[in-house]
Amino acid sequence: MGFKLLACGLLYPFQFIQIERPLMQIKSLLVAAALALSAGVAAASSITYDVRDISTPSFADYQAGWNAQSSAIASSTPAAFTNLLGLNNGYNHLSVSFDIGSVVAGNSLQFQFAPDAGYGGALYIDGVLSSFAPTDLWWGYSWSNSAELLNASFANIAQGSYTIDLYWAEGCCNGGQSARFSVGGGDWQELSVANLDALAVPEPASLALLGLALSGLALSRRKQR
Repeated sequence: MGFKLLACGLLYPFQFIQIERPLMQIKSLLVAAALALSAGVAAASSITYDVRDISTPSFADYQAGWNAQSSAIASSTPAAFTNLLGLNNGYNHLSVSFDIGSVVAGNSLQFQFAPDAGYGGALYIDGVLSSFAPTDLWWGYSWSNSAELLNASFANIAQGSYTIDLYWAEGCCNGGQSARFSVGGGDWQELSVANLDALAVPEPASLALLGLALSGLALSRRKQR
């Protein structure tokens, strides 16, 4: 009897360890998945607006023209690109970075930019030239002046990270500049960091399933004890 009790007493802890270790491994994987999903939800978009004086007039290639200037760069990170003034006799560079989550993926996505570009401008998507307008662009504070805008369009956007870069130049009498975007042909939204962040949200079901898995793991551990 004593031997049996001793054997049982020795055996039980080893059984518990054998059960506990796989559970801890599963928990680690689930926690890692939770962190990955939460990182996607909290993905930080960015809007960076740089300006510099025109030291060397060069407008045949706006990206190269921007890089060719020798003047100092003044950089800002506005919360939204709405009614911002540019620089007289200046070159401008707007960079917009954002992520697309599973909720928005598969939809069309349309961006409209309204720069004050007396010398014209160009738009690049992930480093590839998408729109080139070597004419005087001024929207006159009306989005209906579509010929005065620079556009970026995605017919069926996939999950992932994207960057839109605009380069343009202005002579004098600069006016307010704005930008907006629309998802799936819906209402236009202000181009703001907060609105861009919302594009990265994953499917609610993904988060719900993860929560259920973690709850089940906790219940399983309580039963084993």
